Amino acid sequence: MRKTLVVAWTSLLIVACSERGTPTQPDSVSPEALLRDQTHSQSAPSASAHHSNRKVATKEDKGLIDGWFEGKTVELYYTKTFYCANPPSSGAPSGCEIGADAEAPPRGGPIPTIYAIAAAGITPDPTTLACQAGSACLNHPLMLDASRILGPGATSVLPLAHSHIVGERRSGWFHTVNIRVFDLGVWNQIAAAKNIDKVRELQMNPAIGVPGKISADTLTNIYFFIASWRKE
Repeated sequence: MRKTLVVAWTSLLIVACSERGTPTQPDSVSPEALLRDQTHSQSAPSASAHHSNRKVATKEDKGLIDGWFEGKTVELYYTKTFYCANPPSSGAPSGCEIGADAEAPPRGGPIPTIYAIAAAGITPDPTTLACQAGSACLNHPLMLDASRILGPGATSVLPLAHSHIVGERRSGWFHTVNIRVFDLGVWNQIAAAKNIDKVRELQMNPAIGVPGKISADTLTNIYFFIASWRKE
């Protein structure tokens, strides 16, 4: 079992992030948008009904995490812990699953995407990483169930180094899509471009990806709450 988990650890993204500290005055995207998303999140499915294994947020769960958006590095202000509701089923203590889409989102209506770009089996320049390998990350699950991708032994795997691309400038809940990069040259191109268009170009076909270099989009049941953004 240990060998299986080590293999999983080197071939999969766990969407986790390094805390950058608590901002004194983060720039709000939009007070109206933030209020709307906070109101929606209050009417989300109850913890007892949908995510009994989910980590409970505390008032200390606040801080900045790097992200990429339209060619720029931004700092994302996280104020709530992750949301992972079952179904789909997950064997991880967090209730979080890679390889299956969410069935019980934290609120109704369209939800923007955050892309977790994982360094799988490569060692990128640390300055291009939002989260170092194996690090405990702010408001994120410590373990994920990756058995739908890696097989039945990978029900609780550790984090890989990774970065993030946000799909649109909004506040509130973001749905995570997992993309694994296996080639350092491909990683460096993404890190230089800092946008999802470059990822799509390198995938060539988002439904297929380039074998041995970059994966296709992989759905998850993981959501993160980003209250506001600011430029570095």
